[in-house]
Amino acid sequence: MTRLDKTDWLDFALGQLAEKGHDALKAQTLAAALGVTRGSFYWHFEDLDAFKRDLVAHWTDRTSEELVRAVVREGDAEAQLRGLMRRAFRSGAALVRAMRAWAVVDPDVAGHVAAVDWRRIRFAEQLLEALGVADGEIGPRSRMLYWAAIGRLMMARTEGQDLTDAEIEGLARMVAGADHT
Repeated sequence: MTRLDKTDWLDFALGQLAEKGHDALKAQTLAAALGVTRGSFYWHFEDLDAFKRDLVAHWTDRTSEELVRAVVREGDAEAQLRGLMRRAFRSGAALVRAMRAWAVVDPDVAGHVAAVDWRRIRFAEQLLEALGVADGEIGPRSRMLYWAAIGRLMMARTEGQDLTDAEIEGLARMVAGADHT
């Protein structure tokens, strides 16, 4: 068996969170599922609070910062908006639902989730600003776009409901204004 590093623990914990919820995020439970001792957990994390902070930061990087980096590589602001919308309206729901359920019962997690929400909305605002959307419309359009993406993720069943590329193109034109994308 190879030695687990901190990222291995965090990746596994995100999977467990998505599959089993935040109650599965206990040192002994995670260690047993990985087939290692609880001491391995404490080798990487001072305590459960440190683990929680690291896990939420890891989730933030994996679900937001990596997304922003990927979208920025798409090209100009129009291509970035389409790329953002493709990812937002085609991403998986289990981890988002689990993280938001955890945020309901844990104020620290709730604060981090709120910060991620506003980071994502701000990124959409920057794209719309680059596309020349009127100042008074940037905020409402960005929030509406984000709320729609989160609403989709919170639906019980999304099978067969994915938007086509043409539908995403049309929605991107609507969000950016008729003169764009």
